[in-house]
Amino acid sequence: MNYDIKIIGEDEDNGLIEFDRLNTLTKSTKDIATKALMLRLRGFSEITPDKNLKPALTIRLKSISGNEQDGTLLTIDCTHFSETIKGLQYDIFKPKEEVLQMTPMALVIDAFQNALSPTNDQADLDKPLLKSLMNFKKNFLSDNEIFYMANRGSIPEVRITKDDFHKISLLEDRIPEPQNVIVNGQLDEMKVSKNKLGLQTEQGFVNVFANDIALIQKIVDFMGKEVTISGMAHYKPNGQLSFIEIQEFGKPNATDKFFSKMPNA
Repeated sequence: MNYDIKIIGEDEDNGLIEFDRLNTLTKSTKDIATKALMLRLRGFSEITPDKNLKPALTIRLKSISGNEQDGTLLTIDCTHFSETIKGLQYDIFKPKEEVLQMTPMALVIDAFQNALSPTNDQADLDKPLLKSLMNFKKNFLSDNEIFYMANRGSIPEVRITKDDFHKISLLEDRIPEPQNVIVNGQLDEMKVSKNKLGLQTEQGFVNVFANDIALIQKIVDFMGKEVTISGMAHYKPNGQLSFIEIQEFGKPNATDKFFSKMPNA
């Protein structure tokens, strides 16, 4: 599927693009796509995709065109994830159908739309992804420039100005910093649709997640049993707990319930 990145507002936006600027643009765009995909698949954006997943993140530059009046237009080509990741083995993790209908560039557009939306409290965003969106600011030569991203009609166009990064910065600051926690509960449900495991605690239900697949494969032995988990609590843009990233786990002891608590921001 073809996408357009259009840049207008400066004399340099004339259908040509300098190599260093092109390098910055491609790197920052690819980083957003990568983090957005890992957030959708694994629940946390700052995860390095494995070698089998990297080809799905391919973004191809087809052409650069434009003129002094119309600005610079980059035509991008991407393949739907339904063609690139549906057949991959993800153990207990399964990509949502919604993700399969998207492409790397669609995720980039969606990430900016979510971050700039006035109703972004429940959006698919976390701190590392927001930092990548902020990093896109380096592509602007001045306050006058405007970037447009679109796929020619099937999803809404996103318009990005330099002022928009102030909004993204405020959103990033609003998300509480991760904190170390200990939780105790029963591992009683696989939240396959959200790429997480579920832990039922005395205070309520908690999503737990592990970066390391080997760790997940070990902890599922506790399915239906009580387990104590120590890890890092991550939060949503509205300040509510999103999930706990597992660092260690084991059989509960007598003091675990005393120290265990639902993490608050």
